[in-house]
Amino acid sequence: MGDNIIRHLVALAATIICLLSFYAGYIAGPRGWWWAAFSALIIYGGIYKLVNK
Repeated sequence: MGDNIIRHLVALAATIICLLSFYAGYIAGPRGWWWAAFSALIIYGGIYKLVNK
């Protein structure tokens, strides 16, 4: 596999983890979802840049 594909797979795995935490936040109630939604976007970008180095 190419490096670019591996970077995307790692970032996708982190995003899936965040989406699962989003689901947990959604179950927590209407005021508990936002932290997981914003963290999903931030973590995807952060992990992709981290793996890019």
